[in-house]
Amino acid sequence: MAQAPDDFPQHMFEAAVEFAILAIRTLTLINGAAVIALLTFVGQVWANDQHNGSAMAHVLFWPLLCFLTGVILAVTTTLLAYITQMLTTEHGRGGIPRVSKRIRIFAILSALLSLVAFTAGAVTTAVGIAG
Repeated sequence: MAQAPDDFPQHMFEAAVEFAILAIRTLTLINGAAVIALLTFVGQVWANDQHNGSAMAHVLFWPLLCFLTGVILAVTTTLLAYITQMLTTEHGRGGIPRVSKRIRIFAILSALLSLVAFTAGAVTTAVGIAG
C-alpha cells in the first residue's frame, strides 16, 4: 500500500533525526575509542620500558588532548540537540522557535568541531609515532 503524499515530510524529518543520532553516536564512539586506544598503548609501552613510556606519553599528549576535546564536543552536541528538541516540543504549534534554530546551528558546529578534533588527533598521532 502506497503512503499518502502528506506523510513524506514527516518521514523525511524522522530520517534526518535518525542520521543526526547516528552521527552524534559515531563522533562519541570514535573519539572515545581513540582516547582508550592511546591510553592503552602508552600503558603497554610504559609497562615494558618506563623511559620509552614517558617519551611516548609526551609525544601523544596533544593527540590525546584532541581526542578528549572531540569527546567533549560530541557530548556538547548531544546536550544542544536535547535542548533544541525540548524547546521545540514546549513551543508546540508545529513550528520551530527561533532560539531552537540558533541552538541547532551551535549543535551542528559542535559536531563539526568534534570531527575536526578527531582528524587533528589522528594526524598528530601518526606524525608523533612516525617520529
